[in-house]
Amino acid sequence: MKNQSIQTLRHQQGAALAVGLILLLIITLMGYAGMKGTMLQEKMAAGLHNRSLAQSGANSAVRAGEEFLYNLVEQTNGVDVRGTPNGAFHNLYSQLQDPENPASGFNTIVTDFKQRNWTSGKGTVHSHDFTSASYDSSKLNRQPFYIVEEIAATSTGAVNSQEFGTRGGSDINEQKAFLITGKSDSGDGKTIVLNQSMYTVVVSSSPTN
Repeated sequence: MKNQSIQTLRHQQGAALAVGLILLLIITLMGYAGMKGTMLQEKMAAGLHNRSLAQSGANSAVRAGEEFLYNLVEQTNGVDVRGTPNGAFHNLYSQLQDPENPASGFNTIVTDFKQRNWTSGKGTVHSHDFTSASYDSSKLNRQPFYIVEEIAATSTGAVNSQEFGTRGGSDINEQKAFLITGKSDSGDGKTIVLNQSMYTVVVSSSPTN
């Protein structure tokens, strides 16, 4: 009778060990799944943070381009503010490869800049240094850039600005349209964002100011 009780006790102890190991395995798997979920959430948060940084940098570049155009028109005769194929006039580019020939195709300098990479080497760098922020988490990998192109203002698709008024001694008023493209990447350099803004202005060959 005594031997039978000892054997029963040993059998019960073995079952408890097996159940304990199973429970331990389940708890371990639950912890691992929770850890993977936390790591995934951290990666998602980091991705959103990097995209937000790149978005802010691109927005700042667009605003810098708008301010540049505003000052350029204010300080010069706006009629003379023209985009050229090679950006000879204050880095203002024409939309077309040949502004006088709508069939010439888009300006490759501008199209290369709009690619989500940094191989074009063109554009105007932002004056503020975003790469030396106080906190590493708010730094950008490189300076944001912007590029300005004079776009078609007529229904024919030609880049030449739309004129209204008369020549021969009278003022010539023009409505000019420019597309500003800002480009920036994130702090880790893995996210590149492009933002664009349309800038229009009416200028006169005989400005009053």
